Amino acid sequence: MDKKSKVNVRIFGNDYTLVGVESEEYINKVCFTVDKKMREIAQNPVLKPLKISVLTAINMCDEYYKAKYMFDRVNTELKECRNEITELRAEIKALEEEKKFLKEEINSYRRNDMK
Repeated sequence: MDKKSKVNVRIFGNDYTLVGVESEEYINKVCFTVDKKMREIAQNPVLKPLKISVLTAINMCDEYYKAKYMFDRVNTELKECRNEITELRAEIKALEEEKKFLKEEINSYRRNDMK
């Protein structure tokens, strides 16, 4: 069983006790990011805390989906590159075999010419 971390954090002026399997450092980093984003959005003085929370969630979800899209795109490109490498390796192997065959043919012709 994973060891759980219990971390006390402050987000947007409120204290929370969080428990998770992630490290204390990781939990603090996540909470710092949420707090920072909420404070950025709170620069608009007419927004109440509930709206700030919802807008923060929307902004962070947007960032998540954009990052996921980029990850998926890069992962697809990586798979395509791996497939291309596999094809190129097969082509190299075929060319090496052809080279070996041609060398043997050249040597055979040379032996026949020497006779």
